[in-house]
Amino acid sequence: MSIDHRNGDRPKTRPLGLFALAGAVLFFSFGSTFVKKAGIPGPTLAFWRMLLTAVSWTVILGVTERRHVRVDELRRALLPGIVFGLNITAFFTAVTKTSVANAEFIGSLTPLVLVPAGALLFKEHLNGRALWFGLVSLIGLAVVLFNSPTTSAASWSGNVIVVSAMMLWATYLLTSRRLRATMSVQAIMASIMPIATITVFPITLVRGELDELTARSLPYLLILAVITGTFAHGLIVYAQHTVPVSTIGIMQVAQPALAVCWAYLLLDQGLRPVQFLGMALVIAGLLAVVIITRRALDPEIT
Repeated sequence: MSIDHRNGDRPKTRPLGLFALAGAVLFFSFGSTFVKKAGIPGPTLAFWRMLLTAVSWTVILGVTERRHVRVDELRRALLPGIVFGLNITAFFTAVTKTSVANAEFIGSLTPLVLVPAGALLFKEHLNGRALWFGLVSLIGLAVVLFNSPTTSAASWSGNVIVVSAMMLWATYLLTSRRLRATMSVQAIMASIMPIATITVFPITLVRGELDELTARSLPYLLILAVITGTFAHGLIVYAQHTVPVSTIGIMQVAQPALAVCWAYLLLDQGLRPVQFLGMALVIAGLLAVVIITRRALDPEIT
């Protein structure tokens, strides 16, 4: 969200924007649990979810802007679309191989990759304090990972896949950054989703998993496509009009904690007491990184 300080005007945070943002965070937090509940291979779920989401964003673009995606937009979205497809496939696969807590808290460390990457690629200011607080998050993550219950669904192979998914997500954010300067969110999503779908298709085809969608998994697929793939993104877009970027970043830090709650309630995935300490360290470190980074970019942002 761009903020113009030339005339001293600053956007006023509105309750509806905060409610929209809270709804988006809530919807996203269900994602890992629903992937687990679907009970089908990650690539299969990723393909069908992105296919449905591609259709929904195409319809949204047609309704809101009365047009279809242009060829030049697809060309610009090619790399981000490929990376996004690989990211979703990797994350969905990882969730089937490790615990929701591990998947969510490893994935939440994306800011620790984006901060130094932004400094390297876009010449953004690199704040040393943010890196120190990032170390706090890494220590907390180690506490979570190395203290998983022996009966939990966590596995190191799944953890490694989550790390790759997190790196792919950071790459997607970096490669798609320039699109927002010339394209609406509807156009970006309607361009990226078909490319992502095509990217995942051969993976599911080679693995022979394309037809493993079942009647039991269908409701979870629809929920992921509609609630997380469409509604949640739409609510984020709506919130950006009235909620400062720093506030959005801070509220999204709560997502992994919520996801762990749903995993406990719906999947019966337990945690050791010491893991709660690790989660608190992860969240505290990320909050500090988000706040320090945003203030370094614009001291007037609250």
